Amino acid sequence: MEYLSNIELYFCSSLTKDEKTFQLADEEFHHAIKVMRNKVGDKIYATDGKGKIYEGLVNSIEKKTLFVDVIKSFSYKNRLEQFTFCIPNLRNTDRFKFALEKCTELGVTNFVLFNSERSVSKGFNTDRINKILLSAMKQSLQAFLPKVEKYDSVIKFNDLKAEKILFEQTSDSKFINQKFDLTKQYYFIFGADGGFSQKEILEINPTLTLNLALNRLRAETAIIKVASIIS
Repeated sequence: MEYLSNIELYFCSSLTKDEKTFQLADEEFHHAIKVMRNKVGDKIYATDGKGKIYEGLVNSIEKKTLFVDVIKSFSYKNRLEQFTFCIPNLRNTDRFKFALEKCTELGVTNFVLFNSERSVSKGFNTDRINKILLSAMKQSLQAFLPKVEKYDSVIKFNDLKAEKILFEQTSDSKFINQKFDLTKQYYFIFGADGGFSQKEILEINPTLTLNLALNRLRAETAIIKVASIIS
């Protein structure tokens, strides 16, 4: 498996079935032409967001589309596909963005965004979230664009047929001591500012409750700490 560095990575909007050509359009086209000043004959790289990065040569440039001939492709394994990070709607939008961004950079590819009793804001800006994830994927040269689900409340966690790990400071079991069976699916569930109510914990019905630190951590710190450890 070959890892790339020192390149500008784009997201290809269209890829032919034979994977011999791809196109850049919209914001990707604008960045490639107006910012990076790419021209015919230049070498560029793009990912399909599904595990592959393509190296190609610019074949032609039209008014709103850039056409690229693929000369090489790189395939990557999704190292963290068994783990889903369940992130609450945080009071501070910058901290919410930071958590999503850093998790993506560390290789997290599955997210559940949810509302809890102590969530101040109850809505999610889908366009903004998609832009954060796309930008973080490209910046960190990842080949997987994260998948996102949204839950209106924690009740939906109760229906999951997977290992549900809830992080709670009062737990006697430490996350750092845990070993994970990679044949199983794990949902890491983090509380909003103020944590979960007892009612919500019962509704979630966690498989295991774990402690992350001796001291209390901000939600985004806890999220990034777990991502750092498993990556």
